[in-house]
Amino acid sequence: MVSVVPLQALVANVDRVADVVAPQADSVPGRESHRYAVARPDSFLNVTLSVPEFPEPTPPREAVVKRAVAHFRGMMDRELFDPQPSPAFFLYELDTGSHRQAGIVGGVSLTAIEEGRVLGHEGIFESQVDDLAHFYRVARLSSSPVALGFEADDDHHSLMRRLSSGAPLRDFTSPDGVRQRLWAVTEPSGLAAVRSATTRVTTLYITDGHHRVAASLRRGGGPGWFLAIMFPNDQLKAVAYNRVVAPSHLPSPAEVRHALGDDWDMIDLGPAGEVEAQPRGTGEMAMVLEGRCYRMVFRGRRSEDPVERLDVSLLHHRILGPVFGIWSHEDPRLWYMAGESSTGPFQRHVAVYPGAVGFALYPTRMVEMMAVADAGRLMPPKSTWFTPKPRSGLFVVRW
Repeated sequence: MVSVVPLQALVANVDRVADVVAPQADSVPGRESHRYAVARPDSFLNVTLSVPEFPEPTPPREAVVKRAVAHFRGMMDRELFDPQPSPAFFLYELDTGSHRQAGIVGGVSLTAIEEGRVLGHEGIFESQVDDLAHFYRVARLSSSPVALGFEADDDHHSLMRRLSSGAPLRDFTSPDGVRQRLWAVTEPSGLAAVRSATTRVTTLYITDGHHRVAASLRRGGGPGWFLAIMFPNDQLKAVAYNRVVAPSHLPSPAEVRHALGDDWDMIDLGPAGEVEAQPRGTGEMAMVLEGRCYRMVFRGRRSEDPVERLDVSLLHHRILGPVFGIWSHEDPRLWYMAGESSTGPFQRHVAVYPGAVGFALYPTRMVEMMAVADAGRLMPPKSTWFTPKPRSGLFVVRW
């Protein structure tokens, strides 16, 4: 049984919702987020900016949180949010045109984690958890829901269709073309139906938001529950989480080929920017090195261990560490980029950084993620990316 509570929330003003709702997490990379936010003062991204996203010299954490709180107050003064009259569950739908998913939004009790009903699968960066926990303690608000997957039955799907049968509270399309609709569930019968449905859920899998969950568990990091959206597993779409590294020494393609030995096939596909290098299945990845694309195919023996057999583990343990000297997932020379339907944008991104090498992976499958979580194990950080991600600023809860 999972305990979920309705929310006393603020919802972005109907006339300004497209301006307020922030872009998908990590879609505006690095310090470009700061430039984007400053140019759009009504965007909720101004509230969620983290320390590393500010230009050098980066401000202290306390100054960043103070700025976020002040900006949020300014947004309230400009009446960019409408208080909801009563506690509600929400149904939040994201539609890209080719993929649609809808989930139930509510507050998931922290006891569900203690009881082993909310399972994570990725490692975390402690510095990021520290920053988030401090934000929660000082700002006392949340707007970025943790995304959870669950095995939905026919009754769950029927309920969600029923909840979305009326007129939505909000209906807008963000600049990236994703249509978003939000329905509020406030009637006693609807609230009871959602509570009943969630009590039948035995396990919730974190698909996005491991750091937010960890921060919520910290003393003073929340109200005893965390903001979450629960998606049926069969609606979730995974894409790759790619890597770019800038090693101290960039080996030549010949040196890489020699270092990999017989466990890998390394096939030259052609000049970067002129060829498609999308991996075609597990055990395969693309490498962008010195302006050329290579297909990397693992031919060695795969472990039976649910973590070690993952492509991301093969990359880190068999390539990044021994060949490029990047052993830690928190190495500042390593950064991450979500994959797309083509490796074209990724190839162009790598080309911007002289001396860098990029690796495009095949998406981690839901069944692989669940196997790791069920075993009580953790993948390396940034192993999964599910899209489209819920946005920030559409609804806000305070405590």
